[in-house]
Amino acid sequence: MGRRRALLVATYEYEDAGLRQLNTPAQDAEALADVLEDPAIAGFEVQMLINEPTSRVGEAIDEFYATAERDDLTLLYFSGHGLKDDNGRLYLAMKNTRRERLRFSALPAHMIDEAVAESSARQKILILDCCYGGAYAVQQLAKADSAVHTKTELGGRGRIVLTATDSTQYAFEGSQIHGEAAQSVFTRHVVEGLRSGAADLDADGDITADELYRYVYDAVVAEQPSQRPKQFADVEGRTVIAANVGWTLPERITANLGSQLQPLREAGLQELGQLLQASNEHVRETAKAKLEELTNDDSRTISTTAQAYLDAPPPQTRPQPVASPQVRRRAAAGPTFGGAPRATVRRWRDRVRLPTVDWAVFLLTVAAAGLAVAAAVLDATWYSVAVASVLVVAVVAQLRLREAGAAFVAGLSVPGLVSALLLTSWLTHLIPVGLQRLPGYLDAAAHGTWLAAGVVSFIKWRPGRPRPELRLVLLGAAAAILILVMVVDAYRGGPHLFKPDLLDRLSPVVLGILGAELALACPLLNLGRPFLAGWVVGGFVVWIGLVHPAAGFSSLLLVLFAVWLLLGIVGVIRPAAANLPTGRWFMAATLLAPAVLGGVAVAVVPPAARAPIAIGLAVSPDSQFLYAADIGNERIIKLSTTTRKQIGDALRVGVQPSRLDLSPDGKTLYVANSGSGTISVIDVAAWKVVGQPIAVAPEPTELTLSVAAHRLYVLSKKSQTITEVNTETMQTVGGPLASGANPADIAVDDKGKRLYIAGGDSDTVAVIDTLTRQPARSPIPVESKLRDLTPGADGALYALGSSSYAVINTNVETTRPTPQPLPDGSRIAASDGKRLYILGTEGANDVVRIVDLSKHQVVESLTDDLGATVELAVSQDGQRMYVSNFFQDGILVLDTVGPKVIDKIELKS
Repeated sequence: MGRRRALLVATYEYEDAGLRQLNTPAQDAEALADVLEDPAIAGFEVQMLINEPTSRVGEAIDEFYATAERDDLTLLYFSGHGLKDDNGRLYLAMKNTRRERLRFSALPAHMIDEAVAESSARQKILILDCCYGGAYAVQQLAKADSAVHTKTELGGRGRIVLTATDSTQYAFEGSQIHGEAAQSVFTRHVVEGLRSGAADLDADGDITADELYRYVYDAVVAEQPSQRPKQFADVEGRTVIAANVGWTLPERITANLGSQLQPLREAGLQELGQLLQASNEHVRETAKAKLEELTNDDSRTISTTAQAYLDAPPPQTRPQPVASPQVRRRAAAGPTFGGAPRATVRRWRDRVRLPTVDWAVFLLTVAAAGLAVAAAVLDATWYSVAVASVLVVAVVAQLRLREAGAAFVAGLSVPGLVSALLLTSWLTHLIPVGLQRLPGYLDAAAHGTWLAAGVVSFIKWRPGRPRPELRLVLLGAAAAILILVMVVDAYRGGPHLFKPDLLDRLSPVVLGILGAELALACPLLNLGRPFLAGWVVGGFVVWIGLVHPAAGFSSLLLVLFAVWLLLGIVGVIRPAAANLPTGRWFMAATLLAPAVLGGVAVAVVPPAARAPIAIGLAVSPDSQFLYAADIGNERIIKLSTTTRKQIGDALRVGVQPSRLDLSPDGKTLYVANSGSGTISVIDVAAWKVVGQPIAVAPEPTELTLSVAAHRLYVLSKKSQTITEVNTETMQTVGGPLASGANPADIAVDDKGKRLYIAGGDSDTVAVIDTLTRQPARSPIPVESKLRDLTPGADGALYALGSSSYAVINTNVETTRPTPQPLPDGSRIAASDGKRLYILGTEGANDVVRIVDLSKHQVVESLTDDLGATVELAVSQDGQRMYVSNFFQDGILVLDTVGPKVIDKIELKS
């Protein structure tokens, strides 16, 4: 099936002062574009050129006809001045046209004729609403007659030319135009005839070019007797321009069918049967419904005839263009090889009617739907089922929307990109081992194919002309402001991007932002209902993927989903007779639904418990208890190292607890809340949070405790400062202490007199006097970029670098440690006084190394995938190591002999 393409050219502003500035062309083109691009009326792909120079218009017309294919219907419309030169040749005036240089500044009609003649399209319509002769002075008018002879200039085989008039209509005085331009009643009646369906003179549901001309001629002459439109046609068959959207069963047929006279009833039935052959689907469906009703008529003749009409083979949905007659070649005398197969192919091609769709987009969507359905069958989740359902809907929608299906898939593709980003973050959970690999791979392939279909549809899709709409812009701006308020509120609440809770709270906002931006752009791009329907339906999938992992499903949330999805479905189906809201406010509602409903979801849906992620670890002095900071749920968990089960309830602390420091007597636990910039204090014996959180510098990440000095030092890597806290008064002391650039860790000596700061980008350890807050000595060199400071026995401080470690004696002022080499990749260390336990990486694996401090040698090691280790804690008896990680649930338990993983402590949500 060919495309329906229209190029509208309107010029009303001219650089030549002698050419009258017109008022109506812009409005004419706007009104005609509205009706032509309406899929319910004409369904044209419309391109507009307003006040463009001759070169731009010429190139556009040349490309318009050069790219047309055989079965395309092309329509070229021009509104403006039409001029003639001294030889009577017709020119169309553009913005830069000069009266004395028509040949090179105006668009010659014969060039348009050549472009039309050379086009492959078999159906070509030209509509000219021109003010002919409108630029000529009196002396020029004498050189040519008043007729423009449009047929001679633009007539030709396979085309239809409609003109507003074929003669001049202006009076002149000197070199200036005298009088006002007559109102363009021609285009107004063209638009009215198409929009209202009044041009459907034979009431068959189709408006042909001939019907449109006859309707416009009568209407124009009745209003302006001096203006007589013209038509020049040289085509075979009918050229259907539009459908009659207001078509109803003609009264004469209804009256005849209701008559008591059998001949009249049979005549009405015959006309009704003929309507089954109409190309307008609405006409056929109406006729079919009436015939089905008549199959139960009391008259056997009427019921039998009605059934016979229904049993007749259905017609083609749209009449095909009639090709120009060609001379047939005489067939060869004898049989020809290949003739029979070709005839068979032709017969099957005529019998099998393929749907009118963009096949590249359609096949990609079918592939994506198939992969998604397979993934959903193997691993049914809310998200996988939603993806499969929506992609199946996309396949069905393309069959229904036909040529507009690409716009629907284009609308799906933007949410599809967000959905693909979601999937990439889940792949590690979808494809861990075994059979689960297959649905994960299928999901990935489905999303990739989905995006490919979107890319192809975007390349082929041609949005309509610009149409600013202030109300939509204001609504989009309001949605954007609403989104901004929600983002600011979430940020002020404390979470940061690292924290999963922020993603959960802002996840509906992600799609809302896209919806608001599209609401701003849509009035300027005129994306159309199919695109909006795809946008809304695709957004439904993204909502499933975003909200379900965060909060689960409630009845209220499902209602919100249903409302949103209904908007998308209405945009796809939209029966013409259903009186459903399909205006610009409906378009605004579909666009703003993600933002508004996203805001409602954020407000009414409480966040559900997330999978626990243990980051900070601490072991009690007697090795009986393990304390873990659950960063995902803002709590501290107490675990038994014997039963490896949780003891009591978890304690709620600040946002994003990431580091723990337990007092040597095991009675007080300090928690660094990186998300809220506070320190929480826990009474371990009573197992409760003591007092209010202590405010420190933003994002505290490291702690070091001095029992002797009653001080807790808190390092904030973000602000590069250290906060001093009095552990007796639970208050900060003095102002922030500068840590230097890019600090890695801090430690304090046993007496609380010296504070050690490891520089992450340097190979030195700074030493600060805690009383004066000034450097106590020059930095201590360790010959490796530092990663961690680990206190040991008898005043030893182990400075761990990426490829070595050094032992700093904090009991002397002039310590000069000797670096001990290590393999590259060391990150974290812990000590039981006899051995140093080091976590590092080697390629894609995690490495645990055990160093005998008496020999300064690595005596044992373990290389394995431990799930991106974060923290290491060692029991005081030196028998167990505990490792927290990002990508595996729970806490790994390692035997220090080996070492080897012996168990995993599961954490309850």
